[in-house]
Amino acid sequence: MSSPPPSISSGAIRKLLTALEQHGVESRSLAREAGIDPTLVADNDARVPIEQLHLLWELALARIARPDAALLGAMRYAPGDYGLVGFVAMNCATLGESLSQAVRFLALWTDDPSMTIAPDGTLSVVYATPFADRPGLWMANEAALAEIVHGARVATGTELAPIEVRFAHAAPPDTSAHDAFFGTKVAFGQSTTHVRFTAAQLATPLPKADAQLGTFLRALASDALARRPVREPSPLDRARKLIAEELQSGVPELPTIARRLAVSERTLRRRLAEEATSFRALLDETRGDLARGYVVDPRIPLTEVAFLLGFSDPSAFHRAFRRWTGATPAEYRRAHS
Repeated sequence: MSSPPPSISSGAIRKLLTALEQHGVESRSLAREAGIDPTLVADNDARVPIEQLHLLWELALARIARPDAALLGAMRYAPGDYGLVGFVAMNCATLGESLSQAVRFLALWTDDPSMTIAPDGTLSVVYATPFADRPGLWMANEAALAEIVHGARVATGTELAPIEVRFAHAAPPDTSAHDAFFGTKVAFGQSTTHVRFTAAQLATPLPKADAQLGTFLRALASDALARRPVREPSPLDRARKLIAEELQSGVPELPTIARRLAVSERTLRRRLAEEATSFRALLDETRGDLARGYVVDPRIPLTEVAFLLGFSDPSAFHRAFRRWTGATPAEYRRAHS
């Protein structure tokens, strides 16, 4: 039996739709276009597949066409918008403790990504799911770090600026709004997505925190986290991730992926059939997802994308890309630049 797709609290969708409304975008039709059930958006306890959030971001980008789109909503969010996780974070003694508690209970808000916080004050975004490298994922990551920084400012009552902000995806055409929002030069195209605070910033007290209420809320959050089922990556997720890795050295065959999954070829075929797919279809889907991410990345020459995906003939890649997207690689890059 397959695992359900990774999901996020309906509050994340609701917050984004509200922000879009404030910028003149009719959000109900946008949600329908993303395949999001409006009854789920209104339900505080509901969850929505994360890929629908990524699609919603891309539809929003097509409406407002601003490189700082992910920052617009973040400026309006308050820690309490994140339900129990936010209320726990608001009632901690210091910013460092607040961030640590948010990291600890983040699974109550989203299945993916998780976050880690290092002793040097680096808070990193870490994915377990191999989501397609696409603009919706990039916007979600930018929004996540922007909301963390904005929430830290609200909770501490200061205008703190982190000493480092990095994103793994390529930079938009204009990054001046990002630099202004974070108060520091933002780096793109990095190996990780993270924000780093100084020790002094982490020691900043939260003036409105209630210690007794914080203790009570952490107990509630611990109980809720213990009751939440742990989502294991499905065989489909694991196979897709391994295919993406193997494509770096050529087109993988089913026996190679089965061996890396430590299962027999017959077992892998059966598990893929249970997911209503086949190895050939999964390989094609994975290549298509990777192709979209590579093509919109201006750092990668289009002549190299075919080889990154295991195509020995560029014309075969062009035919496949048109089948995946309805456009040539050059047309797709121009449309998403």
